[in-house]
Amino acid sequence: MTRTLNDSSRRFAAPRRFSSVPTWIAGAIIATGATGAPTARAADDEPLTLEEETTVTDAALGKWLTEGTAQLQKEEYLAAALKFNDLVRQGDKANPIIQEGQYLLGVSLYELGLYQSAFTRFEEIVDAGQAHTRYAKTLTYLLRIARATGNDPSVLLKISEYPPEVYPPEDADELHFLVGQFFYGEESLAEALTRFQSVSRKNATLFARAQYLEGVIHVAQSGLGTERNLNADKLTQAADSFKTVLRVQRDEGGTETIDRVAADALLALGRLFYSTRQYDVAVSYYDEVAVENPHWLEAIYEVSWVHFQLKNYPKSLGNLHTVNSPYFAAEYFPESRVLQALILFYNCRYDDADAIVKEFVNDYYPLMTQFKAEINQFADPNAFYFWLARLSKAGDTEYSLRFRRIFDAALEDKKLRRKFEFVSKLNEEVIKLEKLGGQGAERGLIGQLKGDIESYRSLVIGEAGALAQARLVRIVKDLQRHLGSALKIKGETLRARRGDISNSAAQEQAAATAANREVEVDEEHIEWPFRGEYWIDELGSYLYDIKSECAAPAQDEPPAQP
Repeated sequence: MTRTLNDSSRRFAAPRRFSSVPTWIAGAIIATGATGAPTARAADDEPLTLEEETTVTDAALGKWLTEGTAQLQKEEYLAAALKFNDLVRQGDKANPIIQEGQYLLGVSLYELGLYQSAFTRFEEIVDAGQAHTRYAKTLTYLLRIARATGNDPSVLLKISEYPPEVYPPEDADELHFLVGQFFYGEESLAEALTRFQSVSRKNATLFARAQYLEGVIHVAQSGLGTERNLNADKLTQAADSFKTVLRVQRDEGGTETIDRVAADALLALGRLFYSTRQYDVAVSYYDEVAVENPHWLEAIYEVSWVHFQLKNYPKSLGNLHTVNSPYFAAEYFPESRVLQALILFYNCRYDDADAIVKEFVNDYYPLMTQFKAEINQFADPNAFYFWLARLSKAGDTEYSLRFRRIFDAALEDKKLRRKFEFVSKLNEEVIKLEKLGGQGAERGLIGQLKGDIESYRSLVIGEAGALAQARLVRIVKDLQRHLGSALKIKGETLRARRGDISNSAAQEQAAATAANREVEVDEEHIEWPFRGEYWIDELGSYLYDIKSECAAPAQDEPPAQP
């Protein structure tokens, strides 16, 4: 099966934060060769003099703070932000008045909807640690920014630096969950597991999500699918976690999120029991995925492999008949054709197997070649991102349906989708800053923020492009492997026709012949010869009446009677 329980390769690559020094200032320093020390050019006969720094008194700073706070309370957020920015530029960062200004500057930017800009200001407070008077208060705004930005890993990183002891009780479960997500993305599975286990039952949705990810981590730690010794206790813990999700759905009532996580848990249980060769149990969980569930077609495809292992070929082929129906023309399940051909080969239906292989190769080999060419033409991840953006808007006339199937399959990756969504949010913030600039605030703080966000967006776009390129390369490699498997089946059919079949293939054919299942038509079913039409209410219920054409093994003749 190609879809696995846990993709352990998922890893957040948190983009480098942009410098607190504005780009145009840094460029000016480099251009002038300044060393950062104030100098004054004096005549040869005059002593060198330095201008004294102007010191702003606490009374003056306090007045600015009061004025900015009043503007913030009147919801004059732009004016407040500009006032607080002037304040924090004037004094020592250890000064409590300056620290309050730092905090309220972040609050003002947040209220303007400038979430990434606000984060950069709050980030300085987190870095200062508990010595900062607003260290604990800042955590609440980091949580709000995480919600607004789709859990940007850079924000989660800063949240993870807080000790759980400072978590507000009302937000503790959500914070534990988000930090668990961060550690999971960083492949720090033990730390992630500890955080997920800290999520209480008070919030059923968060608890269900945490339980599901606990199960995923237990599977990863079990060694299943690796060369490590299998840890059966971990698999038992994984199954218990997934079953807990189903009990939450049953006991708490299904919300949209809980129903989605419960469907994920059903698939996970099906995969878990398939991987441990408990095929009948796996079928029972796959069959619980309801037809209205978004994962239904995926379950139909995956359980086809389980029925294949059970030698229940009529049901396996019937499910594949559903997967490849016109109703799901936009879906991407290339290995379904390989499984079809394999079942036909094991039943000595060589002509049918060859026809499936030929159709599959003709459809997908040119696409694989085209995708390789498209991917390899971009050395710059940013350029690849913009190609993807153009492709996502292209009409069907420019690219074939099957080409777009592969493209859409690549974009199903959750991490990649979050990256694209985050770029969209940064685009929105740039637009907001441009509008604020149009209100006469284009210089100073707003101009600096806009330059910083544009620089940061470029970095994120590059990361999204690199991630998308790696994802597409992996999908193309998988397709190449599927094509290789299909051609291997074609080679086996040629050998079989010559009577030169391999021992392993001969054993599978003998097993298929022994398991030859008759499709029984009872009072609840009818036999309807397929003539190319599909009925939507019959999808998922097809049985393919396949008869093995393998010659029965010769029986030893009884000894002659005298």
